[in-house]
Amino acid sequence: MVKARVAVLLAGLLCVAAPRAPAQPISASPPPSAAAAGAAPAWKPIYENSQTIYYVGAADVPQTGQSDVETLMEFRIPQVVDGDQVWSIVSHMKLSCDQQRMITLDNTLYALRMGAGPVVESQPANDQWHQPEAGTLGALVWSAACGKK
Repeated sequence: MVKARVAVLLAGLLCVAAPRAPAQPISASPPPSAAAAGAAPAWKPIYENSQTIYYVGAADVPQTGQSDVETLMEFRIPQVVDGDQVWSIVSHMKLSCDQQRMITLDNTLYALRMGAGPVVESQPANDQWHQPEAGTLGALVWSAACGKK
């Protein structure tokens, strides 16, 4: 039951390949990073709306081969999943910059902002390698991580 609720939450809010919302990059100064609080990585904001802010890990990604990348979705108002408060979700992904492909490996829900605090739930993602569609959050993640620096 919990996994079904988490899957619905992620499908509606985190699916980086499917939403067709007008995904335009934001130009904001980086927020305090998790690294500043003793954890990693540093986060770069890539999109926001009235309910969430999306970030990508600010680490350098090689232009060839597969790379591990983390994304973070932070809620402006906490969500409740099976009675637990969730402020943020960190997704672990693999990107292939040269092949323009990505896959989400797992999602971890956290009780605090910026992927901090106790883990509420962690589960593998039900995803396959795919090319991000233009205008989606997946395309913004790919562009932020793999775009020409």
